[in-house]
Amino acid sequence: MAQLALKYRCLRFSFLSIHSRHASLFPDKLFNKRHKIPAHFYVAEDQLAEQIDNAIQPFMQQTKCDTAIEMNPGIGLFTRKLLNRDDRLNKIILVESMEHFLPGLHDFHTLYPERVKVKHSDFVSMWKLSFQDRMDNGTRVSDLLSDLPKREFNEDPSCLLFGAVGCYDFIKHLVNSIIFQNGLFSWGRMEMYLAVPPPTYIHMTCTNEVGYMIYRSTSMLFQMLFEYRYITRLPREHFLPNQSENKIIKGSRLKKVQSINPEYLYLVRIVPRRNFFDLCPIADLQALWYFVKQNCISRRNRVIPNLEKWVPGCGPRLIINSVPSETLKPLYPEDVAELPQYSTRCTTMSNLDFYPRMNIYTQFGDLSPSQMLTLFTQFRKWPEYSESSFVASLENTLLKMEAAADENIGITEEDDLPNEEAVFDDVKETKSSATKRTKESKLNTATSN
Repeated sequence: MAQLALKYRCLRFSFLSIHSRHASLFPDKLFNKRHKIPAHFYVAEDQLAEQIDNAIQPFMQQTKCDTAIEMNPGIGLFTRKLLNRDDRLNKIILVESMEHFLPGLHDFHTLYPERVKVKHSDFVSMWKLSFQDRMDNGTRVSDLLSDLPKREFNEDPSCLLFGAVGCYDFIKHLVNSIIFQNGLFSWGRMEMYLAVPPPTYIHMTCTNEVGYMIYRSTSMLFQMLFEYRYITRLPREHFLPNQSENKIIKGSRLKKVQSINPEYLYLVRIVPRRNFFDLCPIADLQALWYFVKQNCISRRNRVIPNLEKWVPGCGPRLIINSVPSETLKPLYPEDVAELPQYSTRCTTMSNLDFYPRMNIYTQFGDLSPSQMLTLFTQFRKWPEYSESSFVASLENTLLKMEAAADENIGITEEDDLPNEEAVFDDVKETKSSATKRTKESKLNTATSN
């Protein structure tokens, strides 16, 4: 019965999109090919654009930004809402990846030559542009962001960013752009209003209570670096491309996340923390990233035995702590009951949030993002740090990344369910890596025999 209901819902998605009064303005491939989680989404209904516009109204009244970027505006249904905000937005940059929509978008530029600028590029694949720039010293990212006011990271955001995105690599790029000081945030912070699939938002904002399959190193880093806020749910049926049937593996431990609101996208607000460099200096960002990634290869790794591999005898320093711990406070007045299931409220961040009663059995998965940041801060201040094997390992990993252009090389997290289809790319990468190692092992065994 549940499967029949799901099939009916998917068919209903297709029917509503095809019979939209705007259907003729979209290319056929957005209707013919269904996607589970497409990289790009397009607003396909007027009422959806109206719903988003109403939902962001309280935030638009408070923002100081006068420049906006819209990712993949398509036929411009939401663009019209932005143009109506002429009291706030002086410049609107439309970044479209499909040539099909460019003539219609250029009409906006013709009508509003001083306010609207159209660029043909794939904003969702900013991580690719950033990599290409590193390889050939290009200017793709700077060209794309050239119309934005350039500001320091601790100043007000340089622009507003609007869009719907299902590409997990884009979310990872948000983290890596701050860590490696390139890409999207090289022009300053952005105030982002994004529609994302529920599993993606839950993955980024969950606690360890949801389980280690979902609570991963990227979850920790995202919550350290960003302020986030859930705004509302948006009907998936009003977006294109069409949605494919959501098949959930029987007995899957990911079912509890995959089955949450598959008929919706979550509209969320994401802003980099203004004061994060006060907690972790820019010079230590890559070390923090490596510390979290390396120690979360398995979240069941025990804290003290792991750190003693880098700094022998450091255990008593962690167990005996005389510094008082700071209490974190929620950043926004939210009703917890209205938040998405398994997600957590955004709080202040601290490097003095010590894990209570640390002992030799404490696991890295027990730590909250703030407690992980505190642990790194302690580790970084130890006199043995500069001579520890951690520093050599970090430098070696960064050199490999430069050569291979892989931000996760050698730091793939263990897959707790190696035979199960996973939701997130980092889990999929783990499966692929594990499969490759298994094949190599079998080949070596066969060769030796």
